Amino acid sequence: MARKLSAREGTLLVALAVAGVGYLWLTSGPEEGKHAAAARSGGAAKAKGEGAPPTVRVDLLVARAEAYDANGRDLFKYSQRPPSAEEVRRLREEAARRQKEMEEANQRAALEAARRQQEEADRVKEAVLHPQPPPPPAPPPIDLRYLGYLGPKDDRIAVFEDGKGLVVARKGEVVKDQFRVVEVKWETVVMGFVRAEFKGQTRELAMVKSR
Repeated sequence: MARKLSAREGTLLVALAVAGVGYLWLTSGPEEGKHAAAARSGGAAKAKGEGAPPTVRVDLLVARAEAYDANGRDLFKYSQRPPSAEEVRRLREEAARRQKEMEEANQRAALEAARRQQEEADRVKEAVLHPQPPPPPAPPPIDLRYLGYLGPKDDRIAVFEDGKGLVVARKGEVVKDQFRVVEVKWETVVMGFVRAEFKGQTRELAMVKSR
């Protein structure tokens, strides 16, 4: 004998029906949609003749990338890139080092100038306190030309040219009141001086070669 469903039973029945419809759609509807879409795309591909797979450029994928240069040109900037903090620090250290070197060089130059000035002052003071004696007078130049000698080895006579005349003298004799014959050699003659302040000083005259 049929009976009327209660409100609760009706709600459960409707929920079961909705769940069954959803299950059928999930299990059959999407698969059929997928097969239909695949069939349509396959048919379109066959119609267009696009059965070959696309080409993949692997060489472009392994190409080496260019290294980034922080100091290089920036296409998006129209002014010079400001220095970094590290560059500013390095520039300041370099400027400080050059300034220190210049100061040290100036100090060394000043010390050297002061040392030389002190040495010159000491030299002048020493010259004033202890003056050096004047240098001895130089002997007069010998204005004679030795032409050769005459006589034996033990008693040679030197022959001189004095201007246009000839002068002869043995060892120990005085010539022109200023010079004394000290020794007559083979190609030279040793001459001394008569004045006492030139005692011990000699000059050796070479024989004039004949043309």
